[in-house]
Amino acid sequence: MLIISYDAIGDSEFEKLSGYPVFASFLKQSAVFRDVSTVFLSNTYPVHTSVVTGALPEVHGVTSNTAAFPSADPLWNCNEEIIKAKTIWQLASEKGLKTAAVLWPVTAFSKTINYNVPEVRARPGKNQVLTSLKAGSAFLQLKLFLRHRALLNGIKQPNLDNFSAACMADILREKKPDICLVHLTAYDAICHDSGPRSEALETAYLAMDKNLEILLDAYSDGDIILFSDHSQVNVHTVLDPNAELVKAGLMNKNGGVYFPGESGCFFELCGGAAFFHAGKLNADQIGEVKLNTGRGEGFCRFLTPAEMRESGLGGAAFGFCAKEGFCYEFSGTEKKGNHGYPLDMSCYTVFYMVKGCGLESGKVTKGGSLLDIAPLVIRHLGL
Repeated sequence: MLIISYDAIGDSEFEKLSGYPVFASFLKQSAVFRDVSTVFLSNTYPVHTSVVTGALPEVHGVTSNTAAFPSADPLWNCNEEIIKAKTIWQLASEKGLKTAAVLWPVTAFSKTINYNVPEVRARPGKNQVLTSLKAGSAFLQLKLFLRHRALLNGIKQPNLDNFSAACMADILREKKPDICLVHLTAYDAICHDSGPRSEALETAYLAMDKNLEILLDAYSDGDIILFSDHSQVNVHTVLDPNAELVKAGLMNKNGGVYFPGESGCFFELCGGAAFFHAGKLNADQIGEVKLNTGRGEGFCRFLTPAEMRESGLGGAAFGFCAKEGFCYEFSGTEKKGNHGYPLDMSCYTVFYMVKGCGLESGKVTKGGSLLDIAPLVIRHLGL
């Protein structure tokens, strides 16, 4: 089985994507699921982990792309060890099946992925290639890097996706794993920079179609699942509520870096939503911060108890989300599009497509959840 993720393209873009030849051909061969619910918190790492575990973030423990504390240099949640639920590749390993992953989130230092090119971020001053080699299948990565490095331009897109597709195609042909996962992020990266429905996204659409062709050429006869993880929302204003805590004397900031005050409180910023960690504040102080938050620019509403729990961040004092056009990120961050919003945001559903797995090609089903993918894989492969 080959599992392909298209990062950040929602169901509202499905018709446009269907106009590209390779995707259109794959569509005819697949069972299609549209207007599908994603998972809150609707960011890449929590959603991808939910897809491979069938569990919500409250269960699998991956609640955000990055570590909670605000920083100009966020620590990415790349390491597999933080996943608390069993993954598809771990179940496959127990059955003696071979697995492969290329730039799949939260796979660094995996002990069960046989052929692993992990998505891992080097710390400032550290070499990205060496960091990746240590976190995955070193010899395989080195061979693939030397073979396809001309496709790369740092981590710029769509170059990175071109590299990822070429690497997975080689793994499919040469290693013939039983389960393969590849993460393609060109749409996400360009949408963050240019915004939804911008002309710049044409580059992403063309790359998505071309790289799908490369993958299908290398894996023409097996079962394939292609899904989108979340949508993106237009953004014109980036807000950092931690700046308000600095003004209130509850946090300190020096040289672009936040430092906790005596209270230890801070806002965890997740794009379309933010969560307040109260530290040592008493109930009256928390109430004052909450009151001021509700008065803030771009504020939409407070998150419900169910949303807090399902996100895995129910230990925060409260959470809230932004109106369309606004998002919560570290000061100085520039975004034209973003995600991380609750699931009631307009035009925020996703899609997935299944070729094989005993499903009827050409049939279109509306509704459902990305949490349905893991049970489908587990049943079909007898895991």
